[in-house]
Amino acid sequence: MNHIYSLYICGMNPTKNNDNRAIAKMSIYDPPPERPSTLDCCGSGCVPCILDVYEEEYSRWNRRQNCEGDQLRRDLLSITKFKDYKIISFQELGNDVYMYTFAAIPLSKGRLPITDTQHVFVKSDGVIRPYTPVALSDNCSFDVIIKAYPNGKFTKLLLKKKINDIIFVRGPSGGIDYKGYESIVMFCAGTGIAAYLGLIRSILNNDKCDILLKLHYSCKTLNGILMRKTLAEYSAYWNCTVFLYLTRENNWSLCSKSFWYNENISEGRISHDIIEEIINQQQSLQTLWLICGNDEFNQFIFNELKIVNIKKDNIKIFHNNNK
Repeated sequence: MNHIYSLYICGMNPTKNNDNRAIAKMSIYDPPPERPSTLDCCGSGCVPCILDVYEEEYSRWNRRQNCEGDQLRRDLLSITKFKDYKIISFQELGNDVYMYTFAAIPLSKGRLPITDTQHVFVKSDGVIRPYTPVALSDNCSFDVIIKAYPNGKFTKLLLKKKINDIIFVRGPSGGIDYKGYESIVMFCAGTGIAAYLGLIRSILNNDKCDILLKLHYSCKTLNGILMRKTLAEYSAYWNCTVFLYLTRENNWSLCSKSFWYNENISEGRISHDIIEEIINQQQSLQTLWLICGNDEFNQFIFNELKIVNIKKDNIKIFHNNNK
């Protein structure tokens, strides 16, 4: 049985700017975005406002109706309305960092319409935080890396929940466009690595994409490196290099005995001199610069790039302070 078929809806009036649309054709897996109510707008002048997001998403949906469907499960995720999801697994990665897997309700076959570097909004007991999925599965589930902070309002609520408990998800939002770039240089600290895992994987799995990737990842200790095995697998590709910086290792000689073959690990922080050397190596390439860490880390890296006149349009910052 073909799971994708068309419905015809008469008399739709999906937006205030589209009067008397007679017939709209859609897939059951790609319904039009749900229009938010006036109560969904907080009135605080958010940019973008949820009402503006709806208008843009409706325009995108309308354009898709004239193209061959990609069969993504857009019916299970909405940019304007929270959908029910459940926790199907979680595990501690170390240092109060957890990997959570959230799945759509009902559990379904297919993939959610989330692209690399996009984030989703996760709501638990009225508290909302954005997270970047690090992996998508064919059962309409996704993984996120979450840091548990001692006074974190969201994580305190989430850690009390159990398998099969309900949370709410809205999205996706954000994302970056790397077309036209020859190289991507990524800086991150701690759980900021989550912003890049999907991006790196998608580029490495695309045989037609030859973008050069350089990841500079700052962690406190060797045991604090998240997704270390995955990063080692990425660095085995010809166009991906991973540099690790350990800032708080007390016994470097002992620590260095645990390095894996071909790992690039340095002692200390990402400094001005290191950034200057990185920039010099990129001079002949059209480079996109990505930054993801806490506010202090982001500001330092951004200032260093600006000092040497890296164009602001070529720098993208992801904030990683979800508590």
